Amino acid sequence: MAFSAQQTIPHPPAAVAEALFSEDFHRSVAESLGGGLVSFARQDQADGGVELTIVRSGPTDRLPDMARKVVGENLNIEQVERWSAPAADGSRTGTTTIRVPKAKATAEGTLRLAAAPAGTEYGVNGDLQVKIPLLGSKMAQMAEPMVGKVVARAGREVSAWIDRGGRG
Repeated sequence: MAFSAQQTIPHPPAAVAEALFSEDFHRSVAESLGGGLVSFARQDQADGGVELTIVRSGPTDRLPDMARKVVGENLNIEQVERWSAPAADGSRTGTTTIRVPKAKATAEGTLRLAAAPAGTEYGVNGDLQVKIPLLGSKMAQMAEPMVGKVVARAGREVSAWIDRGGRG
């Protein structure tokens, strides 16, 4: 199931990237959703790129009943992001792989932080697969509209984080 979502964040790309690359930011977001940050690793590349490996735990109370019956009350989300070095204006591109082992779900996508007159355009495009017999395609269809909500929330969280001076 293909997905695409964009959000304008009223801060420059360098500030947005700084938040997105911060362990404290990811911990704050996970905790605000009732979960936790299981692990976080940041590896800065020689060319200016950044690789993040993030594992979050969280409750499934916001998922549809059918999905909750399959995955239980809590699940781990494993995410790897690989970001390019910044362009002269701070813009970056990247890739992401997200795995939710309990749901047998994997998402592969591209990421974009682009300088814009109003700040930064944050975009995510990709494909989601859920490999649960008989239910997988239905669960993927239910998840697709949630991507826009997740990206919108991420944009709000990044903006609020920057406004607070990088504090939870």
